[in-house]
Amino acid sequence: MIWARRLLAALALGLALASGWQVVALWRAGGWWVERAEDSLAQVYTAALARAATPARVAELLDTRLAETPRNWHVIDALLAENVALPPDLQTRIDAARAQDFSFAAKARACWACSYDLSRCTLGPDLACGIGMNLTVAGDLLVLGREGLAAGQGAEVDRLDLTLALVGVAATGAVVFTGGTSYTVKAGAGLLRVAHRMGRLAPDLRRVYIRAFREGVDWAALSRGAPLGRATRTDALTPAIRLTKEFGAMRASAGTRATLHLMGAAQTVPDARAMARTARALGPRSTAALEVLGKSRVLRLGLRLSDEVWALAATLSGMLSALGGLIAGRALRLLRRRL
Repeated sequence: MIWARRLLAALALGLALASGWQVVALWRAGGWWVERAEDSLAQVYTAALARAATPARVAELLDTRLAETPRNWHVIDALLAENVALPPDLQTRIDAARAQDFSFAAKARACWACSYDLSRCTLGPDLACGIGMNLTVAGDLLVLGREGLAAGQGAEVDRLDLTLALVGVAATGAVVFTGGTSYTVKAGAGLLRVAHRMGRLAPDLRRVYIRAFREGVDWAALSRGAPLGRATRTDALTPAIRLTKEFGAMRASAGTRATLHLMGAAQTVPDARAMARTARALGPRSTAALEVLGKSRVLRLGLRLSDEVWALAATLSGMLSALGGLIAGRALRLLRRRL
């Protein structure tokens, strides 16, 4: 019997070591969390939003947004769309602020400022005055001409703007990449250029396009008159095109303003992809989810524990149960001897 107990103890120790090694392997491989299936995302987000969007929480957020200059009416309207009861004085302040910002004179000033300089655009009605040209192939060609002229004159070239214009032209068929073309990519490229000009594109996302500019185009060949299609390197441009497609899909699901708002919250490429999944799941309600739940919770809700973690938990549970049985048996035997 004593050998059997020792064998079981050794087996338990071996299982503990194997489980410990599996924990380390999962941690190093980043395998603790995986993306939640998209068909369940909408239900998860909707349930969380229903619990968190209390009248007090929405009123607090609206009060903060009303104090901003300029006011973000896209976010304000998204919060109001949750249809929660608001204090009468807060509703009065919202109505007064809307009358002030949406007067003919205020809208005319904002529209002129946005059309002149995209960095002065808000996510309100004035945005339409500044983005129209940027979402078309004409805007891409205008950027190519402008930056080409700047390069010829020895002036500084906006490499990010130029790369996005190239991606946009490629997506409309002026250049054929083996990765394929689509309206989604074109829409994403135009919107990214707007986000860049508005200062809503994080450094980590800009680096994807700067790298594509540096490695995805043979500028020496272009200077010798080579066709643009032959001067591009598809493999180097693929990460930029893939990310652009994510933003294009986000716009198709959530709309232009919501996408620009979500872009402002994405600090990394994984953030951007997670925001795109949120937009596909919730559509226009993505803005309210981001505001009410907060970015960190939105990202967490998009993940679940991996199957390997659950299997490991079951193994550890069985091991601890067996170990507990051994310890209990040993304790009972010692107690009997003393009695």
